[in-house]
Amino acid sequence: MAAEQGGAGEPGWVRRLAGYAWRYPKDVVLALGSSLGGMAVLALVPLVTKVIIDDVVGNHTRDMAPWAGALIGAAVLVYVMTYIRRYYGGRLALHVQHDLRTDMYATITRLDGRRQDELSTGQVVGRATSDLQLIQGLLFMLPMTIGNVLLFLISLGIMASLSLPLTGVAL
Repeated sequence: MAAEQGGAGEPGWVRRLAGYAWRYPKDVVLALGSSLGGMAVLALVPLVTKVIIDDVVGNHTRDMAPWAGALIGAAVLVYVMTYIRRYYGGRLALHVQHDLRTDMYATITRLDGRRQDELSTGQVVGRATSDLQLIQGLLFMLPMTIGNVLLFLISLGIMASLSLPLTGVAL
């Protein structure tokens, strides 16, 4: 709560940044959705590998072709989802960065001449550039980070369903 509270009644930086991001709902949904979908598929790949090792190679009770096709299909699907995440995550980051730059310019130009003279131009430009680069990097990497949390949770669930004692040891 403290991280989201700016000043007296003002929304914190997370809410303001989310407001900028939600100006582009298609980019947000596609970047986040493709990240979550790709990580969910990636979490299920070890189950296919388990079936191949146990049933195809070990017991010879299943045919190899459909399971190998499932692995190839999963790889293609993860590739497509990763491409979509990177493309739309990058677009979102650039759009938000542009909006922030435009708003900063508008704020500075609203100052009267005396207030503008009080500003240290180099410091303002340097700080703005570094802060906007950090925000762009955050927005670009955030869908992947959220997807990795989902991957961890799904993997934990799969591990628990396969062997509860081994999951306890891993934790």
